[in-house]
Amino acid sequence: MINLEDKLYTSTEVADILGVSLRSVYRYIEEDKLQAEVKTATGRHRFTKKNILDFLYPGGAEEKAGQSLPKETIKTEVKEPKKKEKVEEVPVVEPVEVEPEEEEEVEVEVPAPVEKVKEKEAPVEEEPIDWLAKFREAAKKFDEENAKRVEASSKEPVMEERETFASITEQEPVLPKSQLFFYRSRLGGLKDIAQNIDKSSRNSGLDYAFTMNAGLSLFKAIKPFSLLHVYVKSKDKDFFERILMLTPSDENNAQLCIMTNDDKDLYASSEELHGLFVAEKSRLLADIRKHGDSELIEEAESIL
Repeated sequence: MINLEDKLYTSTEVADILGVSLRSVYRYIEEDKLQAEVKTATGRHRFTKKNILDFLYPGGAEEKAGQSLPKETIKTEVKEPKKKEKVEEVPVVEPVEVEPEEEEEVEVEVPAPVEKVKEKEAPVEEEPIDWLAKFREAAKKFDEENAKRVEASSKEPVMEERETFASITEQEPVLPKSQLFFYRSRLGGLKDIAQNIDKSSRNSGLDYAFTMNAGLSLFKAIKPFSLLHVYVKSKDKDFFERILMLTPSDENNAQLCIMTNDDKDLYASSEELHGLFVAEKSRLLADIRKHGDSELIEEAESIL
């Protein structure tokens, strides 16, 4: 009976003990004649002393120690020369068996470099703190310098605003494009006319914007007035004349003044107040300065 140590044997070692090729060992495993105690993560087999003895002595190691061994040795002796004559790939296969053992050693050593990386990362974490401190100091200096600049230039925007208002009064190429049409309506008072303008324009997807007294009253309550001014596009004038049941009138007796203007920016820049659209403040103030009296201009400048 063969004396074996109690340890895990590789496929190559089992082939040497049995006296067969490595391919024969794999074939025994596939045919379930030889059992492997352990199969590694890399697909390699490891055999115990019992696995080898069970293969050599299927009926029991004590009873058939003298019977099975000669039969197996005869078979292996016959197979060995055939395998060597046909294929001499054993030396190619054997290195493959040796390599996994080296890979297993590498797997055991993997935790060591991870610890080293952690040790190297620890001091790196300290650097951002210093950079943040430097950045904050630089940011404070920048804020202080910027604050001084803002204080120095804080008075300039006021002058610029005044200049823009002045330029609006001087530059009024858009306003002359507007044509004024005066009407009276059979709908009722100014409130009814204004609500119907908004309702009909929303239902039909048309643009409009109130200006002059009507527009200013949406920002703040002003003195009573008797004439509404509204911007509409020239192509929509007939629609509003029909829907509001308007009849032409002179300026003194009119309830509504339609100001036709096809400038898209006029309607895009309008804002909604109290459910009605009003022209932007700069245009509203320009209209009042052009068409309003001194009292209305003074009131508009105090509100806008």
